[in-house]
Amino acid sequence: MKPNKVFLIIVTIFILTLFSVACSKETVTTAPVDNPVATQESIEPTQETSAATSEPTGVPEDVPIVPDAYELEVANQLNLEYKVNLPIKDVVEFYQQEFPNYGWDVINNPDSVVGSMAQMSRSNAEGDRLIFSIQYNPVGEFAINKIFITRVP
Repeated sequence: MKPNKVFLIIVTIFILTLFSVACSKETVTTAPVDNPVATQESIEPTQETSAATSEPTGVPEDVPIVPDAYELEVANQLNLEYKVNLPIKDVVEFYQQEFPNYGWDVINNPDSVVGSMAQMSRSNAEGDRLIFSIQYNPVGEFAINKIFITRVP
């Protein structure tokens, strides 16, 4: 064979090997290296800091939140999500009792509780609508509550 053909075959094999290694699904992990790094000492939070982080901000005044709720997320005062360590029936009972106190009345759709899920919808005198979804996680024994509010302009 001519030297050009041998060189071309070697280059082709090299390129194919390179592509097969680059496109393989295996990941290579390296062992962590112990590098001592100077760290700052942790500072305990003051009363002001811990109180400021525990209070929910942005929750509309006309929407009740179950006591002991955690991981509260308020997107834009129209979408709320949080978790609570209660069975689904207790969460549903809480909202069925509290909605009228906040001006939310039952509309055409009845409350739906099936297994580990519940759906509730309410309306107020201004015409605002509230859709409420509850999902119970039996493994973690908590309920995820999602509230969607539609305000009349």
